[in-house]
Amino acid sequence: MEKSQKFAPGEKGGVPPNKQDQTIDLRIAHWCNWSPRTSGMYETTRELIDAENRIEGVLAGFCETPGMNAAPQRVKRAAEGGRVDPMHVHFRTQDWGWAMKYADIHVIHSTKLGRIGELTPRAFFLHGTVEACLGNELEPKDRNASFSSAGGYIAKSDATFVTSESARMFWSQFDYGGERVHRVNKGIDLSWWQRTSTKQDLTGEPSILYGEVWRGIKHPLHLLYAVNQLYQENSELRLNLWGCNVKRSFWQGILKALRFDEFLGRPGLGDIIEYPEHYYTRGDVLVSPGLYGNVTRVHQEAMACGCPVISWDTDPNQDTHPYKYAKAFNIADLGQKIMDAYSDVLDDRERVAKQCRSVAEKYFDINLEAQQIVSVLRDVVSSQ
Repeated sequence: MEKSQKFAPGEKGGVPPNKQDQTIDLRIAHWCNWSPRTSGMYETTRELIDAENRIEGVLAGFCETPGMNAAPQRVKRAAEGGRVDPMHVHFRTQDWGWAMKYADIHVIHSTKLGRIGELTPRAFFLHGTVEACLGNELEPKDRNASFSSAGGYIAKSDATFVTSESARMFWSQFDYGGERVHRVNKGIDLSWWQRTSTKQDLTGEPSILYGEVWRGIKHPLHLLYAVNQLYQENSELRLNLWGCNVKRSFWQGILKALRFDEFLGRPGLGDIIEYPEHYYTRGDVLVSPGLYGNVTRVHQEAMACGCPVISWDTDPNQDTHPYKYAKAFNIADLGQKIMDAYSDVLDDRERVAKQCRSVAEKYFDINLEAQQIVSVLRDVVSSQ
C-alpha cells in the first residue's frame, strides 16, 4: 500500500498549502504533551514541526501524549487529534492513526506514554537538562523517574537529540552503541519572536525582567537579593516577574518577609503571560532563569526581541550567548551587569536591540535546528 502524504481529516487538517505539490519522502510523528503557553517543551516542539514542514519533502505532525494514568476518555481524546493551539490556530494535533500507519519515524519528546517507546524506528528528543532530570527524580514523591527513563530511552533509541555540549557530554554516557547522541542547535521561531509595536505597560527605570516557571533549577532567589541591593541606591527601579505558578504561596511569603515586594513592578507577582514579547520590547534587561549554564526559551525569546539578557557564567562551553555574563552566583556582580546593560540601553536602545537580535539570528534559529534533525532522521530511516 502506498503511504499517504496527507494528514487525516479534521479541523485545520490536511497537507499545508506549501506541501500540496511536493513528493513527501519523510513523514515524522512527534509525540509530546499538549501544553500551549505553559510548557517550553511543547512550544519548542510546535515550532520545530512548523520548521520541518518548511523543508522540501518533509511532512511532520504533532501527536498528543497524555499524562501517566490518564483516564480512558482523556487518552481517547488525544488519539483522535484535532486540538487547535489557541495562540497559533493553524497548528493542530494529529490523530494517532496517521502516526501509527504512515509515519516513517517517531520522535519522542515526552515519555509518559509507554507504548510509544515500543515503536521503531524511533528518535528521542531530550529537552531536560541533566540537573532538571536528576532533581525531579530525587523528589520523594517522584513517579516519572526522569533521569533513569531518559537514560533508558537513549540506550534503546536509534538517535537522541540534545541542544548543548554539556548535555551531549553527560547524556552520551547512556549511548552504549556509540555515535547516536546528536548535539543540534537550540532554536526558536524568529519570525514570531521579534520586537513589537505594542508594549506591556511596565514600571521601573530600569525595568528588570524575570519570567519562567519557577522551580529548583530555575528561580530568582539570587536576582531578588541583587535587585534589593540596587534598590537601596535607586528607588525608581522595578523588578517585573512572571511565571510563578509553582509554590506561589511560598514565594509570596518570601517576598513579603524580606520586603522585596517593595520593588516589584506592576502587576506584582505575575503568572503565565500570553504575549511575553510585549514585556521584552518594553523591558530594559532580562536576567536568564537558567542557573546551570543552559540557554532557556525565555533567554532566547528576549534576545530575539532585542532585550539584553544577563546570565551566570556557569556555561563552560559558551553555548548560551547572552548580552553579558555575570560571575556565578555573585550577587554584587549580577547587579553591576544589570546596570551596565541598562546604561547601554540608555545610551542607544536601538543599537542594543539590533545587537541582541543579531546574536539570536546567528545562534537561535529553529530552521537550522530543523535541518540538522531532519538530516539525522533521514539517515536513520535509510539505514533500516
